[in-house]
Amino acid sequence: MSLFGLLGTARDGLLAQSAALTTTGQNVSNASTPGYVRRRAVLETTFAGGVRVATTARTFDRFAFGHMVAQQSKFSAAQARGNALTEIETTLAPPTGSVGDAAMSLVQSFNALAAFPIDPSLRMDAIAKTQNLAATISSTAKALEATGESLLGRARDVVAGINAGLSTIADLNKQIATAMGAGGDPSGLRDQRDLAIRRLGEQMGATAVEGPDGRVTLFSAGSVLVEGNSFSPVSMDLDPNGAMRFFVTGATKNDVTARIDTGVLGGLREARDIDLAASRAKLDAYAFDVANAFNAAHTTGYGSDGVTGRPLFVPPATQKGAAAAMEMDPSLVGHPERIGAAGAPGELPGGNSVALRLGELGSAAAFGGSTLADRFADIATDIGLRKASANAESQLRTDTLAVAEQLESSANGVSIDEEMVDLAQYQRAFQAASKVLRTVDELLQTLMESF
Repeated sequence: MSLFGLLGTARDGLLAQSAALTTTGQNVSNASTPGYVRRRAVLETTFAGGVRVATTARTFDRFAFGHMVAQQSKFSAAQARGNALTEIETTLAPPTGSVGDAAMSLVQSFNALAAFPIDPSLRMDAIAKTQNLAATISSTAKALEATGESLLGRARDVVAGINAGLSTIADLNKQIATAMGAGGDPSGLRDQRDLAIRRLGEQMGATAVEGPDGRVTLFSAGSVLVEGNSFSPVSMDLDPNGAMRFFVTGATKNDVTARIDTGVLGGLREARDIDLAASRAKLDAYAFDVANAFNAAHTTGYGSDGVTGRPLFVPPATQKGAAAAMEMDPSLVGHPERIGAAGAPGELPGGNSVALRLGELGSAAAFGGSTLADRFADIATDIGLRKASANAESQLRTDTLAVAEQLESSANGVSIDEEMVDLAQYQRAFQAASKVLRTVDELLQTLMESF
């Protein structure tokens, strides 16, 4: 090889190693940048025996990335459901002042009245405890309804975020295809797109398949959400029963509700339309049975004014909605003499047989085959078990996500130790090329001086 050939080889080596050093430095500086995927300079030999940078490639493992996105979507669903169930449990079964506490206080007030049926203060206490139970059941039902509206609002926000993310991914598809067509490096655009895909996975789950032109086709809920440069938006409404419905509108509008089971959207749907709906139905059934059981006894009683047939609560028209509509009979307000404690006119003024029956409701299996305390305990236990299940799922997904993130980071992330090794290697190669260049320069100078 001539000296000028050696000069060209040294020059190519300097340029190639310099480019590799630049790429390595870029990796180091972006080691903690979210979504950044490690780059490497791909070196190849030239026809003349030198070296050049063929391309700069992302060391991207799509399988590891897809697995991480899948685990993220499952974790997000469990976490969203667990957080919602915590709110529901706090509303339905607080440590003190619960519906169960108010019900037992009412029973105790009638037991006290049975001991001294002519005491007007005990009659007033029975009225106060009746009002308190009705108000506690009604306010609990309305608070659960408000929780449902809050979850619905969050779901709408998530859907809006999903559509914004789909638009971003479709736009990045276009930019990446354009860059590749022009022979550019779309690595930075791919980083942005993968980060958007991960966020979409958190919201509703996603699977991406990249085509030869660099554009991805994105699948979720059994539908194609992004294809080429266009996307199919997600929308939601409520069915006749008030449950959330989700649609993907492409060439046609498809109902995908049954497939929304991962991501934050899946967690919110399960918490609102399954867990919360079950709790509200149980509370309605409880209120319906409580009102009817107490009314059945109280309407047989005689007040100290000699009148009978008065209900204790406003009779519920239907079981559905009974909890929110729970109310003490308005005719009792401010009238202790209307509390039906006696079982017959002849017992007045001190009869207590009906007051005893009302007090015995605390231990009688008069509420769907259960006692008053057991009936509410069933409601509290049900929501507690649901929350425990969600928390267990969340803990499991925390662990599986941590493993998936570690594998994805190992495959696609930047290792400072590895970059330092590469940096030293490229630096030595650069120094070697520089030494060749200096040696050739000295030889040329010697050759020129010999003439």
